[in-house]
This record gives sequence, C-alpha cells and structure tokens, in this order.
Amino acid sequence: MLAQLTPDGTKPMKQCPWKFAAAMLIAIAATAPVTAEPLEEGITAYRARDYAAALAAWQPLADQGVAEAQYRVGTLYAEGKGVDQDDAKAAAWFQKAADQGNADAQYNLAVSYAEGLGVAKDEAAALKWFQSAADQGMPYAQLNLGILYANRKGGPADDIEAVKWLELAIFALPAGGARSDAARMLKEAADRLNEEQLLEARVRERDWKRKSSGK
Repeated sequence: MLAQLTPDGTKPMKQCPWKFAAAMLIAIAATAPVTAEPLEEGITAYRARDYAAALAAWQPLADQGVAEAQYRVGTLYAEGKGVDQDDAKAAAWFQKAADQGNADAQYNLAVSYAEGLGVAKDEAAALKWFQSAADQGMPYAQLNLGILYANRKGGPADDIEAVKWLELAIFALPAGGARSDAARMLKEAADRLNEEQLLEARVRERDWKRKSSGK
C-alpha cells in the first residue's frame, strides 16, 4: 500500500487500501494577481506550521469562491490542522474547487469517494474525478485512473484505457514507489491485451498527448 502525502509533499499521512499516492498535495503556483499575496502568505504560514494563520489567509478567499483557496481550506480540514479534522467539510470544499476545474481538488475529491472519506464510498464518482484531474495532466491521477480501469473499479474493465493512462503516468511520475506501482500494473494490463489492442492503447496515448499540447 502507498501512503498519501502531506500538503508539502513530505511525510505520509495515512495508509490507503488502494494504491493511491499523493492525495493531499498543495500546488505552489499562484492564482490571479489579486489573490496571489494572501495565497502565498497562507503557504508560508503552513510551512511554518502556523495553521491558524494559513486558515486566516485562505478562508476569506475560499468564501469568495477562489478555487485554489477552497482546495487549500479543504486540505486543512482533511488533516485537522488549524481546524478540527472533518472529512465531510474537507470533501465539501474539494467539491467546490473541483467544480471550478481545480485539478488538485478533483484529485482529492476522487480519493474522498474512493475511500469513503466524508462522503459515501462511490467508485464511479472516484473514477469521474480522477478522470477530470488526469485530463489536466496530473500524473498521480493518471496512475490511479489506470489502476481503476485495470482493477475493474468504478466501471467496466478496460485494459486499453488502463495501459494508456499508466504509460502516461510513468513518463511523468518521479522515480520511486509510485512509478514502480505504475510499471507493475502496466505489465499486468498489457499482458491481457493482444497486439491490436496494444496498438489501440498507444494510439489513444498519442491522441491525448497531441490534444493536451494543443497541436
């Protein structure tokens, strides 16, 4: 089993029964200039373990509908830092940000549904939100989407899609456990395909790369 990561991408938080990785990542990239400063202030406070200050920086923006801030507030509730730990509130904030297209929130919402954290466990919903994040190029979402397809969770089995997403994930994941998991699952899924099906997986992979690059 792989562990989820803390928002600064370091020590594991909790173990997951499925092979999910990096569920609680916080992206450092700033959003629009009008919100960049308080978002960065919150990041600085979080790294200094001043979680109350991080919440104070992010909560007003989240209340105003800023997706990045909504995602970060959700992460605080998921971890119980600066607030009482509350998976339901975390999932609610992730939902708000996910609906606006925030890939990190989409990923975390998918994990919430996959694990039944603050919401009813729903593998189909997990697949939907992993798909949304994977379509935006998030490697861990691509990994978990491939695993779902390979393990026949959340929908019909589709080893062609599994191979497509696992290969995409391998190219983008850092060296280590997650990439090793992807490689192992890729081999298992590919071994179930014939040559024609493998070719179809590679065609889909190239099509996705072309669309994502805008070419």
